[in-house]
Amino acid sequence: MFDKQKLLVKIIEKLQQELDNAVFAAETARTDATDDQSVAETQYDTLGIEASYLAHGQSERAEKLKQQINQYKKLKVADFNTNDEIAIGCLIKLSGFNQQRLYFIGPSAGGIKFSIDAQEVLIITPQAPIAKELIGKYQFDQITMPGKSLDDEGIEILAVY
Repeated sequence: MFDKQKLLVKIIEKLQQELDNAVFAAETARTDATDDQSVAETQYDTLGIEASYLAHGQSERAEKLKQQINQYKKLKVADFNTNDEIAIGCLIKLSGFNQQRLYFIGPSAGGIKFSIDAQEVLIITPQAPIAKELIGKYQFDQITMPGKSLDDEGIEILAVY
């Protein structure tokens, strides 16, 4: 059994680390944009403009990461079992294509990978094609991967936590 609170702490730590990197990158780019060396000497000298665009982009990324951290801090996770429908907050073990993988359906931050109890977990959001297939299903159901035909091997839901 997986400790979901430990899982949430790992996700928040990972997002906080990305936020720290984004804030540092934004501050560095902002400093570069306002530096005396960034003043345009010709019409083709765009270093200062490029740095200001980068600073703006990193600042927006930092804001998005703050929102994601807040979403995970507010997320109430319960333990799911065989009789529960898959939903947000669910950790799922899938088997297919000769491998087993763990997915966590979260409110945001899709694509982030991290390890818990020596196993890799991939965050997916409800908007992800695989999550759309999973939500509403139960343990031991089978799904097909989006883009695959029904003749292809199905993916079995081995466990729901």
